[in-house]
Amino acid sequence: MRKEWREYHSENGEIWEIFADTSDNEKKEDLISRSGSNAIMRKYMKTLDYIQVTIIPCARIIDDIKKREGKEKYFRLKINLLNGEDWFGISSSFFDKEEIEKLSNMFIGLTKRQAERIWIAKKLGNFNTNRLDL
Repeated sequence: MRKEWREYHSENGEIWEIFADTSDNEKKEDLISRSGSNAIMRKYMKTLDYIQVTIIPCARIIDDIKKREGKEKYFRLKINLLNGEDWFGISSSFFDKEEIEKLSNMFIGLTKRQAERIWIAKKLGNFNTNRLDL
């Protein structure tokens, strides 16, 4: 799903932005500022090749009788592009809460090329596959 920024301006100098799917139709309320002014100008901006970071919780139950969780590390990292390009990475390793927070912060604000370099250097896994061989 492709994303875009929609920027609106009123006669009073107010500016507001909406982050939306490109397929979403503009709503009437999008055209009105918080103070009630109407938009007189709008601008659509593409997201280009910036990274979206997702932390995926992965807790598993391995013992149906005792209901014990099978892993001490419960999170995987996923990165993909905001522009809708079919490119992504899912970490092949699990991480605990502190590790995943540090790791995810490394990717915020990066472009695809920058993220690929870090992903490969950290040996986080392959790109464009949901199959994670452990």
